Amino acid sequence: MGTNRPATRGRPADPDIEQRVLAAALTVYGEVGWAGFTLDRVARRAPVGKAALYRRWPSKEHLLLAALEHLAEPAPDDFDLTDLRGCLIGMTAQVIDMFIGPKALVLPRVLIEAAQYPPHFDDTVQSIVRARFGTARAVIEAAAGRGELPARIPPDLIIDAIMGRVISLLVLTPGARRATINAERARYAESITDYVLAAIAT
Repeated sequence: MGTNRPATRGRPADPDIEQRVLAAALTVYGEVGWAGFTLDRVARRAPVGKAALYRRWPSKEHLLLAALEHLAEPAPDDFDLTDLRGCLIGMTAQVIDMFIGPKALVLPRVLIEAAQYPPHFDDTVQSIVRARFGTARAVIEAAAGRGELPARIPPDLIIDAIMGRVISLLVLTPGARRATINAERARYAESITDYVLAAIAT
């Protein structure tokens, strides 16, 4: 006589698995670079089962490309494109995060190891740059058109000035104190943005 058994259910889907894996991939890549980057290592760091990871990304190239896209954080759809100061503060905070935050080891790796990547990686890096600074460039151009900025100043010069201030802050701050900068990056972003805008105004 057969026994009636309740239907078994599989493990519930993990809604955070993709974000967790992509974050782990950036961390692993920053630590060990392209040569040491493997799906197995990312699975252990996430942590997730390797089968779930392999179903989504069949190779380390696919996974790292997907992870690198998360270095780019374009402005949200409802962002006020007429808010020059707000846009520059947001961009500055992202640059601080890129150089000092948890992702700080990733960008140097990308720049140093570019020659070792498959050719299409360079296109991805360029798309990251466009996503990082494309909105800011458009906002700066619009502000110049409204007369809020001198029209003679190229948008890239303003972006370079902000990045230069962030890099200077990074170089002149002892390593043990850099975590404090990232923890207070909103305040630093405001200070750097206001400094650059004041310099442009004069």
